[in-house]
Amino acid sequence: MQVQVGSDYDLAASLKINRTAVRIARNLAAHQQAGEVGWAPQLRELIAFQKIADVLGTEAAFANLVGIAPLEDRDTVAEIVTKAIGRPVTLALGRQL
Repeated sequence: MQVQVGSDYDLAASLKINRTAVRIARNLAAHQQAGEVGWAPQLRELIAFQKIADVLGTEAAFANLVGIAPLEDRDTVAEIVTKAIGRPVTLALGRQL
């Protein structure tokens, strides 16, 4: 038996989590439901997103969102995030040359 537990994205929005991040999570959840991707951010990831955004900025938070996606879904997640924010997401630590 498999149990699917969804996230309450309306609750995420009411918690003042970045609207774009919530929209991305909803989009990924729809792709997950269609069997096109195996992962979508849950409420705990969205709360973590907002905490990171508050401290390091939204660019770092979006990069982290892509980075925590399972490897097999990461390219799809990166593509969806890139489309939503209008620029590519860079997964890198430290100063870049």
